[in-house]
Amino acid sequence: MKNSKFLKRMVTMSIVVVTVWIFWPSIPQQHIMVNKPITKMPRLEVTHQPVEAVKTNAVLALTSEKITSNDSATLVAKAYAAELTFPSYSQPLTDKDFDRLQPNHFNPQSIPVDDEGTQVTASLSKYRYTYPEQVLATLTGEKIDNAELQLVDLTNGKLLLTSKFEQDEKGWYAQLDGKQDFPAQLQATIKATVNGKNITIALSLKYVDSVATLEGFNSAINQDADMVLQANLTTRQKGLYRVRANLFDANNQPIAHLVSKEKLNIGNAHINLKAHQSVLQGKQGPFYLSTFSIELMSPAPGKPKKYGNSDIKKYVIKDFEVSSLSHTPYQPSEQEQQRLRLLQNMAGGG
Repeated sequence: MKNSKFLKRMVTMSIVVVTVWIFWPSIPQQHIMVNKPITKMPRLEVTHQPVEAVKTNAVLALTSEKITSNDSATLVAKAYAAELTFPSYSQPLTDKDFDRLQPNHFNPQSIPVDDEGTQVTASLSKYRYTYPEQVLATLTGEKIDNAELQLVDLTNGKLLLTSKFEQDEKGWYAQLDGKQDFPAQLQATIKATVNGKNITIALSLKYVDSVATLEGFNSAINQDADMVLQANLTTRQKGLYRVRANLFDANNQPIAHLVSKEKLNIGNAHINLKAHQSVLQGKQGPFYLSTFSIELMSPAPGKPKKYGNSDIKKYVIKDFEVSSLSHTPYQPSEQEQQRLRLLQNMAGGG
């Protein structure tokens, strides 16, 4: 009996490991920020189900613990097979995909000031800044008397820059000029006096010197089932680059998240972003690209990735006909097919 339980645990753990291995490349990266609340998920609408449906759900809930490891593998295999409908370089995007639509979002931090419910909220305009951008901070709330923004080197506690907050009809604002040689570990500290009480709010951020600049795109061309857009960059370091962008339709609705990786040398460089026909069918142009992200991937474990910047905020794709694309479905790579076969074998007990 003990051996049977042990084998079940080992099978379950294997499924978890394989699942993480398979889906890891598609998990969007998130910035972990110190002393910040996690962004709340949107509230789900409550719907009234028929009595029979409620009973069915209750039965499913009661029997969920009886799901076997083979059942779990079957569910994972089906989910992965559905994901392979679209290529990894052109994944569907909706307005619910907050992390991809706002990859550099800063989560505001609110703290209580007294027992009467008074609180203040501090925020930065973004999480990661690129030289020579200014660091912009806001402070909102009642009974604020004055406040100061400080930039601190976390490695030694050294105070690098300070700026006084100024007030207008919407709140309090402060800014700090950027520098190329800011240390890697930074913290924005806000010291404020609220209703005669001194408070401190610590906000984490990154300030980087750009390793590459996205300067624009060539006109879109059709290549079999893909709409191809060549991105033009100027790189200041060589290595493996990843460029990401979001594709939108004429109604500003998100269509797809586009990703491309390529080794680039220093100087003028090019990398192709591709949108597969499977995400473009039924969409209305003119399309446009936005939310650009340029990353120089880590060359070795323990070494951080570096970032680039973009000279453009938006690129409009003109005069492209979706009908010019082949309707050939996406064909998974050999590696993707091997992963799927592994899951299917596990689901079948093989």
